[in-house]
Amino acid sequence: MVSLLKQYANWLHLQWPAGDVENLPRVDEDFQTNVDGVYVVGDLAGVPLLKFSMDGGARAVRDVAEQNGTSGEPNGENGPYDIVILGAGAAGMAAAREAQKQGLSFCVLEARRRFATIKDFQKGKPIYTYPNDMTPAGDLQVSAKVKEELVEELEGQTHDIPVRHAEAHRIDETADGLDVVTSDGERIQAQNVIVAIGRSGNFRSLDVPGEDKDHVHHRLYDPTRCEGEDVVVIGGGDSALEAAIALTEAGAKVTLSYRRDEFVRPKPENVDRVYELAEEPEGNGHLTIRMPTDVEEIRDESVRLSTETGQTAVEADQVFAMIGREAPLDFFRRSGIALRNDWGDVPDSLEEAMSGLSWLKDLRWDRIGAFAAFFFFMVCVYSWKDGGWVGQLAESAGVFPFGWEPADGAGLGDVILTSMQNPGFYYTLVYSAIVVIFGFKRIRRRKTPYIRAQTLTLMTVQVVPLFILPEIVLPFLAKNGLLSTAFLDALFPTSEYAVHGRQYWRAYGFILAWPLFIWNVFSSDPLWWWLAICFVQTFVLIPGMIYFWGKGAYCGWICSCGALAETLGDQHRDKMPHGEGWNKLNLAGQVIMVVAFALLFLRIGGWIWPGGWMEAMYQTGLRGQWLGLGLNYGWFVDVLLAGMVGYGVYFWLSGRFWCRFFCPLAALMHIYHRFSRFRILADKKKCISCNVCTSVCHQGIDVMAFAQKGEPMEDPQCVRCSACVQSCPTGVLEFGQVDGDGQIVHRDALEASLTRIQEEETNGQVPA
Repeated sequence: MVSLLKQYANWLHLQWPAGDVENLPRVDEDFQTNVDGVYVVGDLAGVPLLKFSMDGGARAVRDVAEQNGTSGEPNGENGPYDIVILGAGAAGMAAAREAQKQGLSFCVLEARRRFATIKDFQKGKPIYTYPNDMTPAGDLQVSAKVKEELVEELEGQTHDIPVRHAEAHRIDETADGLDVVTSDGERIQAQNVIVAIGRSGNFRSLDVPGEDKDHVHHRLYDPTRCEGEDVVVIGGGDSALEAAIALTEAGAKVTLSYRRDEFVRPKPENVDRVYELAEEPEGNGHLTIRMPTDVEEIRDESVRLSTETGQTAVEADQVFAMIGREAPLDFFRRSGIALRNDWGDVPDSLEEAMSGLSWLKDLRWDRIGAFAAFFFFMVCVYSWKDGGWVGQLAESAGVFPFGWEPADGAGLGDVILTSMQNPGFYYTLVYSAIVVIFGFKRIRRRKTPYIRAQTLTLMTVQVVPLFILPEIVLPFLAKNGLLSTAFLDALFPTSEYAVHGRQYWRAYGFILAWPLFIWNVFSSDPLWWWLAICFVQTFVLIPGMIYFWGKGAYCGWICSCGALAETLGDQHRDKMPHGEGWNKLNLAGQVIMVVAFALLFLRIGGWIWPGGWMEAMYQTGLRGQWLGLGLNYGWFVDVLLAGMVGYGVYFWLSGRFWCRFFCPLAALMHIYHRFSRFRILADKKKCISCNVCTSVCHQGIDVMAFAQKGEPMEDPQCVRCSACVQSCPTGVLEFGQVDGDGQIVHRDALEASLTRIQEEETNGQVPA
């Protein structure tokens, strides 16, 4: 049984990768952070491309000029400046050149030397100025193809820009603007700060014995110095492959160790060259590829590798660990700059927590407060709904509108006033208002036809069928005799607790299918019309939609949970946690789905044999008490997970927390999606492994893993929000369909990234 469950979990979801998202600063489309006046550009903005770094630096300065204008010359060398630029790399110098052009006072701080990262590349390193047809904003431009020519080109265009040697320790907000505090304690005043320091943090660690030995390096300066030596290169990215190529061509005997069984991140030309060198006969230089292998220990004259069959030792005079560098997270945290998926400095152990309370100030109290406020609001709503203390308190105080008696008239005003006696009126009103307000913000923020059409559809579905129809239209038509009694009895039974005398809230079922909305099926007596509607929705219409357009055809265009997630939750999508552990939690929805089907089975049995054991088990499971607690389906799933936690954690864990992990309808649609033709298609040649697509996925999908291989993305978690397509800086992704053999048969017309690129061409940013 356990083996079958594992096979099912692997078939449904776990067979696909679960990549992590690096903690980088959260920036908007103008590169602004949450700290007013602070911008982050370059590699730390999420796109590791030279042209994009330069483009971002110039555009950030233009935004500063547009927002603030110039304020004159500084009083001294410590400001105040219009802009202080941290870093004299490509992004920083592009920003400085643009500031000079805009007439802004500026100061460039650099801890090492101009263009240090580029100068640290090995001799003759090829430079990929991709996209080839892109012209960055600003006057700083590049066209060189190798390191030395690039350095000469950049320095030739920026030799007149003054650079001050200093290392920034943090950025402080002050009453007059911003202070850049250096490691020497100096304070440099500025109205704006552009952070262009790149990945100036520590090199990533292998965490193996011997990593600190003198012959272990993280940079390759001159491959010719290793001629005739045994060299081990560790890593599977472009830096590792380019180092292995350069060392082999310089006459070294190179072993390339990589932990995966294939190269997915490097550029195709680097991968091809590595395999070419590996196939050449041994000579002065030779390359051996060892993968998948993990480094276990680095010794004085060898490196011990673990393989699928055991362990082996490889001779090594020199070791190059080319596994990248960490972003300077401490600098951003000291400066109060928000990071993706950053929870603050939570103590690592109980002992650390008990040693002092200083860590409490670093927690994200804004998110904690937002969650607490929302949770309290939901408790009040449900307390009122169930006749609890909120309703009793308001009624005793005579607070509007609780003390009003329902209106007797059939006019539109009378109907609305009567509906206002119902807690659901306010809940759906607030819900609809939030969707509309944040929906328009989303449309303004993400200017593509797809986003516009999707958001307007979600707004309409929320406002009309889920608010206006049950709260106003249906009661008005019924009171004026415009709906037959048979129709009303079939769909909206009478109830002494309903303010209009009928259960018009059941109209939610026209949009919200079972088992997301359970109450039209889990009723005391069979509601045959609703049973038929729910059956057609859940087992006919939705599977048909998913076959052609994927799960997102419902989750991203119809569902009310999705409506709030794609509007209010749009700015929080990069907070969704990623990784293997969270991917396994995706299966929690399967458990809830099974419970929903079990309750359905018991409900049908209770109708057939009323008063029997099936009826008793159904009542206990839906609304009963377990161990003296209300751990029933109605409270735990429908109220707590869906109504409170699902929306309350937006500021912590993205807007799709409920949709991804716990929604039983989504769990059922995951099964349908496994037979769908819908895919996100990828052009591998354009992928630069920037991880932007994965970072903006608020379903936790490792989109980049598919894009790196050029494979259609078929993870059933996708809700077709288009964030990955629209955010991809090089236009890698698009929606489409495949046939049974995986061959592309259709590409969708509403193409978000293509439209964005076309808009940039119109603005002159990308020459056609």
